[in-house]
Amino acid sequence: MSAGLYAAQGKREIVWDASGAIQVMETDSVLGYLGYNIFDWFTIYATGGSSENKIQPSATSNSEDIYGAGIRINLLNHFIREPVPAEDVVRLNFTTEYLCSSVEYYSNTIDWDELSVALTVALVNHTDGNKLFTPESIMLYAGPLYSSLTGDSFEANDTIGVIGGIEIYLTDTITVDFQVKQFEETTVGGGVNFRF
Repeated sequence: MSAGLYAAQGKREIVWDASGAIQVMETDSVLGYLGYNIFDWFTIYATGGSSENKIQPSATSNSEDIYGAGIRINLLNHFIREPVPAEDVVRLNFTTEYLCSSVEYYSNTIDWDELSVALTVALVNHTDGNKLFTPESIMLYAGPLYSSLTGDSFEANDTIGVIGGIEIYLTDTITVDFQVKQFEETTVGGGVNFRF
């Protein structure tokens, strides 16, 4: 089992279906998730929370529910043999997630959903020293990201981007994650994960 809490702040360019006009949708979200490990390498999870959404140039945002589900698959977990370089483990991870929410635009409430798929390569370094003062491990990861953001009357202007971040293993079961997603606009986020 796994659980966690994440917060993110970001922007995406959207294109209106009728006019072709491009605007920016801002999203500030806080989500919790609960995951179940079907295998050591395969996790399914459900997520939900609250999201403050607005389409510029609106001066106000609206709070909406956001919810979804996803899967995480560890495709590769390769231990690097001696002589050990700065990295001890190479991982290849696949993640896909589906989210639903809505945004108010003038007098209309527009439902939107996002399907994202990421393939990341991660380098893990198991730290030395007193574990009371240093983390167990540090993982750097990056890779390509696909995200189709679709509303009732708009869609994302760009669906191909990149994702990268750092995950710090405070213990074997508690990690802190900082993440950046880059399309034509940037989303930054962070959270804490618990593994049981």
